Amino acid sequence: MDDASLSDYDPRIDKAKKFLKLANDADTMNRQEALEDLKFVNGDQWPVELQNSRNLESRPVLTINKLDGYCRQVVNQIRQQRPRPKVHGMNSDADEKTAEVIQGIIRHVEANSNADNAYDTAADYAVRMGWGFWRVNTRYVREDSFDQEIYIDAIDNPFTVYYDINSVAPDGSDAEKCLITAMIPKDVFRATYPGHDDGTSFTQRGTGDSQSEWITKEDIRVAEYFYTVREKVKLLQLSDGSSVFDDDYKKQKAMFEAAGITIIDERPSVRKKIKWCKLTAIEILEEGEWAGKYLPIVPVYGRHTVVGDKRKKFGMVRHAKDAQR
Repeated sequence: MDDASLSDYDPRIDKAKKFLKLANDADTMNRQEALEDLKFVNGDQWPVELQNSRNLESRPVLTINKLDGYCRQVVNQIRQQRPRPKVHGMNSDADEKTAEVIQGIIRHVEANSNADNAYDTAADYAVRMGWGFWRVNTRYVREDSFDQEIYIDAIDNPFTVYYDINSVAPDGSDAEKCLITAMIPKDVFRATYPGHDDGTSFTQRGTGDSQSEWITKEDIRVAEYFYTVREKVKLLQLSDGSSVFDDDYKKQKAMFEAAGITIIDERPSVRKKIKWCKLTAIEILEEGEWAGKYLPIVPVYGRHTVVGDKRKKFGMVRHAKDAQR
């Protein structure tokens, strides 16, 4: 990159690259074993040297794949009774009615976005290799509209997702960062993002260069980077029983005073925001803020356990391979 590019270099790019390397290094064994499980359950069950030996001797190399049937049986049972979001009212009739309205909105989102496919895809990967993902997204309803709708989308390749390695909650609610990446041809990148640097002028500096994971001769990596930002704020308790952040109160101070609402208590607090940007190793392509306090990428785990200080993730194939062989 030239001096001008370096002066405009966004620090979020370095953070995204470091996070990718950290997540990849921490999950390398899980990813390798999961890939082997996925290949195995899809029919690649012979050791390479034994398969080559039998091919040279013109001997049959048969694969009677029973594991795929077992996996399908488990996934089909999940399909018959899919886990779904359920909203419950707590105390009063008003809460119950509000819960029914929210439940109706969720059903509309699921029907509108074919959420069954997203749930089934994630569950299938969880059964076969140990984990899968689905995501919540927003899109404009038409090209000439500013209205957006919520969609639940499938992630058809879990290996493109690099999830927070410190997340332990089964639903990922404690995750702070996530990276969804894709390697695309440079001619496709130039057509999709005209005017942006495709890395053609970039020169590899040597082994271990972090840029080499992002830019190759023919392809460039484009990543969606979700990260959490926390701001220190003052929380105010009002005389009507509600609470509001100090900066929001100042914006509506006249309205509160006109209604006779006063401040009765305050305390320091933290406001959590989820930021989002789409980037390459060179520049930020798009950015924004997610309208929620959780990452919109939801993990679906098979078996998730800790052995010593290592976190192991696997499905039903891992310990059935020897029996199948």
